[in-house]
Amino acid sequence: MLKENPTLQGIAPIPVPSIVDEQVISSKTLPSYSYLHELMKRYQLKDLVNVEADSFMQSIQELHSPSETATNITDDDKVQHPMAKQFHWGHRHNFGEFSMPGRMGNHHIALLATFIDHLGAIDQSLKGKRILDIGCWTGGTSLLLAAMGAEVVAIEEIEHYAKTAEYLAKAFDVRNLTVLHKSLYDCTEDEMQDSFDLVLFAGVLHHLSDPKLALRIVFNSLHDGGLCLLETLSFDHDKRILARRALDTAGNSDEPWGWNWFLFTASTLTKVLQDIGYEIDHPCSIIDGRTYVAARRKQHVAMQRSGLSVSNIR
Repeated sequence: MLKENPTLQGIAPIPVPSIVDEQVISSKTLPSYSYLHELMKRYQLKDLVNVEADSFMQSIQELHSPSETATNITDDDKVQHPMAKQFHWGHRHNFGEFSMPGRMGNHHIALLATFIDHLGAIDQSLKGKRILDIGCWTGGTSLLLAAMGAEVVAIEEIEHYAKTAEYLAKAFDVRNLTVLHKSLYDCTEDEMQDSFDLVLFAGVLHHLSDPKLALRIVFNSLHDGGLCLLETLSFDHDKRILARRALDTAGNSDEPWGWNWFLFTASTLTKVLQDIGYEIDHPCSIIDGRTYVAARRKQHVAMQRSGLSVSNIR
């Protein structure tokens, strides 16, 4: 029988903060935050469908174990980032009677609230929209998009994170969420072309070694009129600058294995998006060191291919 306040072995559940406190903090600038926070409450122990609570908790514990490692690492571990080698919960998830801390906290909720309230790029309801969620990590944004009514295809290149998001979707019987273990750079198949109303491209661009190619693949995945919701780590400067910045998890820069590859200024990112073929629906906004922009594929257009790493990209 499930205890009222279960403690996973080796994991101390963190207290679930009052929703009232979060409303006070967030409602002033992000009115949609509270609504989205409530949507996430459908993913609690009481809502499990395809797995028993005890089995679910055991699975979460095993995923969180420091010994959990990815199965797709083939290079020397010394040049792999700890995020790939060991399991780190992505976004904070309140499962009702216990809560898993996430490295990004409730950023998935604030992220979508920012696109709703600050940029005015999307509505609270995404019913009827088909969305590609790039770099879903442990599924926080994907579950929220699904709760907003969208048909979601989520991709994640690190296998143990993809498996986690897939497990959560199955456990809660989220039939409008499909999780794929794959890299964005592999999303060039016919079924990924001209397929999505929206692409959520959040917290990923600064991790990519070839951002321009990635942005073109996203462009191709949208249908005409589709919108890319882009959020990335950045820095504020008036000039067009693209900076290399490799950070480890402690914030030390220029580590040989890298983690963050390139940071854009807002003007650089705008120009790159336009080079690729996007029209800027909602100009770049820099909030807490992260840039938000909504870019639309009005129609499929050619792009300059000189020096492009994949010359035959559509």
